[in-house]
Amino acid sequence: MPNLQQRITDPQFFAKNAITVAQSLLNKYLVRIIDGKKIIARIVEVEAYDGPTDDANHAFNNKRTARNETLFWKGGFVHIFIIYGMYYCLNFVCDQENYPSAVLIRACEIISDERQELFQPNFKLANGPGKVCRYLKIDKTNDGLDLLTNDELFLLDNEELPPSAIVTTPRINVDYAIVAKDHLYRFYIKNNPAISKK
Repeated sequence: MPNLQQRITDPQFFAKNAITVAQSLLNKYLVRIIDGKKIIARIVEVEAYDGPTDDANHAFNNKRTARNETLFWKGGFVHIFIIYGMYYCLNFVCDQENYPSAVLIRACEIISDERQELFQPNFKLANGPGKVCRYLKIDKTNDGLDLLTNDELFLLDNEELPPSAIVTTPRINVDYAIVAKDHLYRFYIKNNPAISKK
């Protein structure tokens, strides 16, 4: 079981480019505390959204709105957005202040859940961005959380994966993009059964 003393608190972890942070997040543990109960999820699939020139990014061309404001914060904060008017998506802001960049958490493998006395692992619990937020009870109220300091949602360190264990593909459902639609900004753990789509 992951050690809670291994919490990631170094701001430099998120201060890097989104593509770098995305790959570094794979295999890390995401901890969610709900009513004093701890859920631990291993991050198995992510997508990078890299700055104002990425036309799949919600802040393309530095368009700044109330909806995407946290994207412009410095790395290490939570950014939540809604797709299809009903599904929340969890993102971790990266890079520097005023450079809108983030990593979308597309899928997690739920390792343990203290809310359930007899927890049974199921790879379909969080195998998609909407399902991640639904299972972990994350919504717009979590927008702007500081991952380095808050006690509701944070990361635990785990060993970095070798390049051979990471699959790289274009992102999913970004057909609205023209320039960046086929950029290889999606990363997942090879052969992991909890990913959203091969």
